[in-house]
Amino acid sequence: MCNKIAYGDIKIANEASLQMQFGVILKQVGQLYEFAGTDRFSIELEAIQPISPTTKSSKGQARCDISLRFSMENNDTANAIIELKHFKYDKTSEAVADNRFAIMKDIENLEHYKEKDSQLLCYEILYTDNKNYANPHTTAGIKLAPIITQCFTYCQQTVELKAVYEAEWSNHGNKYFMIVTL
Repeated sequence: MCNKIAYGDIKIANEASLQMQFGVILKQVGQLYEFAGTDRFSIELEAIQPISPTTKSSKGQARCDISLRFSMENNDTANAIIELKHFKYDKTSEAVADNRFAIMKDIENLEHYKEKDSQLLCYEILYTDNKNYANPHTTAGIKLAPIITQCFTYCQQTVELKAVYEAEWSNHGNKYFMIVTL
């Protein structure tokens, strides 16, 4: 997906288009692994997940961007949840604190999903065309750190994560992608 976006094969205008395009790619790849007649790959966008209340989902009902399920003939299953963010470059406003807080809230929800199922694969993926997020040497100096800390307070709300996470940045031309694996 990263290369498809970077080289212009896929156009991303907002988070919804990122979700839809990534969903299409995942569906095509997932179906290639349906070898036996009863193997099934399924994908759901904006899937409702019951969790204990979090900063983002105070009522205990969360919507995850992408939910994947693969069930095999021998009754083994694999499940994954992916949260996505798209921060478009805007010369008038960086909204850095807002964006950092949004990532923290996603990760907090992912922790709660994983708490219910330790085998669940959980990912936070960020796409941006703003080099300031990925490059510590820009004059804006707003890089999203390679380490996601456990506590972040913004606008009188605090997110406390259970762990510290490493964020891996990749650069594809003038497009930047960050992946956090839980």
